[in-house]
Amino acid sequence: MIGISVYLSDEDAEARILRASASGVKLAFTSLHIPDESGINTERVRGLLSLFKREGFQVFADVSKKTPAMLGLHHFEELKELGVTSLRLDDGFTTDEMLGLSRQFQIAINASTVGEKELQRWIDCGLETGNMISWHNFYPKPETGLDEEYFLKQQDLYDGLGIPVYAFIPGDEKKRGPLHLGLPTLEDHRGQSPYVSAVQLKRWGVTGIFVGDPGCSEELLGKLVRFDQEEVIELSYRGSGEIEGEYQLRPDPGRDVFRLLDTRTESEIPPQHTGERPRGTITQDNDLYGRYKGEMQIVRRDLESNPAVNVAGRIRTEYLDLMELFEAAQRIVIKRDFSN
Repeated sequence: MIGISVYLSDEDAEARILRASASGVKLAFTSLHIPDESGINTERVRGLLSLFKREGFQVFADVSKKTPAMLGLHHFEELKELGVTSLRLDDGFTTDEMLGLSRQFQIAINASTVGEKELQRWIDCGLETGNMISWHNFYPKPETGLDEEYFLKQQDLYDGLGIPVYAFIPGDEKKRGPLHLGLPTLEDHRGQSPYVSAVQLKRWGVTGIFVGDPGCSEELLGKLVRFDQEEVIELSYRGSGEIEGEYQLRPDPGRDVFRLLDTRTESEIPPQHTGERPRGTITQDNDLYGRYKGEMQIVRRDLESNPAVNVAGRIRTEYLDLMELFEAAQRIVIKRDFSN
């Protein structure tokens, strides 16, 4: 499940909603929590929620006890009529209040801070796991994002109870202020490609992957949706080889290379560009390899040159870690990068 984050103070919010909807994204996180979105009028909020509803979005809202009054509402339940389906509650709510709201909304508890004891206490009080999701924080300040070991420990906790886990990755365009340094859940993801981060989270079992920043390019949205729906990983390469296309890896990965199925050929492939093969190199066997000629591989670790193997290109550095996330018989798309 892929989602976007829309902030009421963002002048381009409507355009971002429509772009995401056109890309196939139908989940959105927004903050109705004061003072995060102070200075926002009721008409603005209602207008965006109406647009979400028209485009068929499920809306997950971060709320405080002040939220209904801010919107001119009498009860939280009225948010449901505006299209909000899930509430992420701040710390001001009592257990009884949470239980009451869980009868109307899906409740998102804080996966970054709620441990086993507190979670079990809520369950013992009657909060049903089927009405819950667990949602991690995002961390605007560098060096404060979650540690991987702790994140995976929390993942195990919620997996064991059958509660879906949601988390944030940074965007690849406009970053949210005031720091404008990305909104990841994990600190390791702050400077990493958002696409790589999303694939990693899904491999770890995360159900909902949301872009925390308002800025998310159409290209990134498309890649995220395709991976989410089809398990296809896209790789960008630089080089002279004409190798663009969709491929499938063999189900038996080699120690040194991933081999691409159905790439051998009867056509002549003369030896050329037979240099060293660092990790991430995309190669093609030439005529000197006999019946293997044409076979393509992606190099997993640095290899020496081989006169029977042509170098067709190299995966862009920011996508190298995707190789560690390949599964057996992984489907991939290789696209040439023409940028400087």
